Amino acid sequence: MLERLIIQNIALIEQLDIELSEGFNVLTGETGAGKSIIIDSVGLVLGERASKELISTGKQKARVEAFFGIEEDSQIHGFLNDLGIDCEDDTIIIVREITASGKSICRINGEIVPLATLKMITDQLVDIHGQHAHQSLLAPQKHIGMVDAYRSNEILPVRKRVGELYRQYNEVVKKLNSGFMSEAERERRLDILSYQINEIEKAKLSVGEESEIKGELTLLSNAEQISSALEQSGELVSGDSGALDKLRRAVNALSRISELSPQYGEIFSRLDSTYYEIEDAAYQLRDMRLGYEYSPERLNELENRLDYINSLKRKYGGSVEAVLDFMREAQAELEELTGSEEVRRKLFSERERLKNEYFIEADRLTKLRRASAEELSNNVMLQLHELGMSKARFSVMFSEPDGELHSNGNDALEFMLSANMGEPLKPLSKVASGGELSRIMLAIKTVCADADGIATLIFDEIDTGISGRTAVRVGERLIRVAKDHQVLSITHLPQIAAFADCHLLVEKHSDDDRTYTNLRELNASERRLELARIMGSVSTDEAAVKYADELIETAERFKADFDNKMNK
Repeated sequence: MLERLIIQNIALIEQLDIELSEGFNVLTGETGAGKSIIIDSVGLVLGERASKELISTGKQKARVEAFFGIEEDSQIHGFLNDLGIDCEDDTIIIVREITASGKSICRINGEIVPLATLKMITDQLVDIHGQHAHQSLLAPQKHIGMVDAYRSNEILPVRKRVGELYRQYNEVVKKLNSGFMSEAERERRLDILSYQINEIEKAKLSVGEESEIKGELTLLSNAEQISSALEQSGELVSGDSGALDKLRRAVNALSRISELSPQYGEIFSRLDSTYYEIEDAAYQLRDMRLGYEYSPERLNELENRLDYINSLKRKYGGSVEAVLDFMREAQAELEELTGSEEVRRKLFSERERLKNEYFIEADRLTKLRRASAEELSNNVMLQLHELGMSKARFSVMFSEPDGELHSNGNDALEFMLSANMGEPLKPLSKVASGGELSRIMLAIKTVCADADGIATLIFDEIDTGISGRTAVRVGERLIRVAKDHQVLSITHLPQIAAFADCHLLVEKHSDDDRTYTNLRELNASERRLELARIMGSVSTDEAAVKYADELIETAERFKADFDNKMNK
């Protein structure tokens, strides 16, 4: 439920911190005091269109912050987890800021989120009914859920079965097409896989080949330098008067004195060993000079091979290993796509069985929904008559099924309304005014309190066009709904305000510089005087105050009786 609302710099509200209670919360106040500003602020934090015109004069930024308490097992936890948003202590804190430049920022528990994400979450938290856009009643896709919830014990098990058959059917179809939408797409995939496998196999790739090619290319690209170095080094080492000849003569000279001293012997041994190593190197240099051959054809061949390998890497992976892995995966997919005909026959048979079973269960679901819709319509219509819409007709229109399989069954439906005698039934969104929508939702909530699972309901202008006994009936139904929901209602009627569990007064004040709005909760004595004021009286009018007392006493008796009935 909505536990707290903080409003800053919205129109006449400079700073307002509202704590709301469970049950039935009522807002009253003189015309122009700022009641609609509070509702606009709620709409803003729920994701409605942000206008810089809402920002208080002279301010650069406006901010609305809402604190929601949610149930531990609420599905909203799952949505938030999917978004990577922490939800500690089962609390959601939503912040919406708008600036004079037109910029808007949305945050959920400190994380900045897109407006669409904000609306996805808040659609499950609050419904506003009145002259505002945040209304599930105007969304036909929400209507089927209300019909299902009305007879949930009968409908939900069948709906679950339909959904499971739909899931199983799609799994079989995916196996038949290996994840593709049609047989033609499957054939196209077979062609692609065959081409890719053949291209890679034809290349005869091997791990390490790339390094060998690059090494050989380095040698061929430096042929002139290599040839010159081999020639020069060979001449210096083993040519006439080369290093090897000079070293041989030094070794021969030392051999004559090597036995005269250990020191002479050691140096002789080292030079003698070095001679043989250099001699071996000289032979290698000779072989290299004789065997070295530069081949432009080989250079071209290697360059073409390396280009081909690189082209395959660009298409199938960043390395030869990745290309070979791609080929293995493609071969596995091809094998799966070209599986045995026997397996495909079994899958075709399973697909038809599931399809037939789906339509049997879907037809059963449709019959249950039609029965639920008829009963819901009749009961909602009775409630509307008692709520001052005596000529109203309410119905649920089912569209013709399209013959396809859907996770929620074959039904598409929409609430229809005729508000006045002689008018045809039309979609609810096209014919209902703000006050009528509020009463329609109140009627639906009275008939099936948990139709959509939304915890907080806000009714604005629910008292439009009603008075007297009808207003009392509206108050009674608000109390009934408030047993399962948090309800917030703006009203101008004392008959409705008398039922409040928490009565909040919106006041407008002025000083020398400005006009501003604030809000406070009324105590028992203040409530009597406020109800008298709503009647058009003054606090000194004893008759009005006495009537206010009677309204409050009657409302309290109704609430006590209702509680007793609920507890039995």
